[in-house]
Amino acid sequence: MTSFPHFGAKFRPIGRACYGELGDRPWPDVFYEPGVKAILILAIAVLLPPLAARAEDSDPIMARLSAEKAAMPEAGLYSAGGGRDFILAPYRNNKYLLRFADGGETFVLTADPGSLGAKLLKYDTGAAALSVSVWGGVTLYAADAPGGLPATRQGEAAPLAPTPVSAAELKSALADEGSHFSYAENVGLRFVMDPPGDGDGRALAFDVLAIAQAGIERFVATSAAARQALARRVTQVRLEKSSKPAILLNARILVVRYVPSEGFLGRASSHAVAHQLGKLLSIPTAE
Repeated sequence: MTSFPHFGAKFRPIGRACYGELGDRPWPDVFYEPGVKAILILAIAVLLPPLAARAEDSDPIMARLSAEKAAMPEAGLYSAGGGRDFILAPYRNNKYLLRFADGGETFVLTADPGSLGAKLLKYDTGAAALSVSVWGGVTLYAADAPGGLPATRQGEAAPLAPTPVSAAELKSALADEGSHFSYAENVGLRFVMDPPGDGDGRALAFDVLAIAQAGIERFVATSAAARQALARRVTQVRLEKSSKPAILLNARILVVRYVPSEGFLGRASSHAVAHQLGKLLSIPTAE
């Protein structure tokens, strides 16, 4: 009959069993001398980086993944099929501008690191708009295509800028927005704004007005409860110049603040207007 050692029997340490008389140390004692140890550490520090660099050079995929600017998208006109055409252009402070061909709004996107070296371009709500792979492939994300649609560059595009308007056109637009909501949504809203100033100021004020209108429409479209809450709690939309963009509810006035000197960066998007309205009126909305 095979006999087994008693559970209380004393066994030698695994290190001693594997390395004989060296005990728990896997290397001869000489390697643990202070001078020799320092030399080994120095050799490893000197030799490892060149070896890693050679490995990266021999692997083009790894080299591309480690390239800092490998995933920066190229400016131009893009198409994701199905009429989803858009213009993408670099902006300041690591931002990008996005404008769809079937809409007049210019979105400001923030570039953040994505997986596998990609870049993720996000709306000001934090939702993903585009991703750019290390090979330059662009993917567009939409409400009806959350998994993304591949987009291809079609060519050059005109620079993105606010639409110039005259003082009369801006005044007419303010009145038209109120009439639109009264007719289309049965919601009584009056639009007012601070004096916009010169031509550039009017262009930006008109841009902010259009964004506020689009954001409110986006919010109302989410549910009947959203339209009812807006009609009950908001009677006026006021566009104010400020030192910081913001969307506030003051009594029954929706205040949309923008910073004229900051251009596109100085105002919220329609997505942000709708999202903030949901918070202010306690109506859940999707980003």
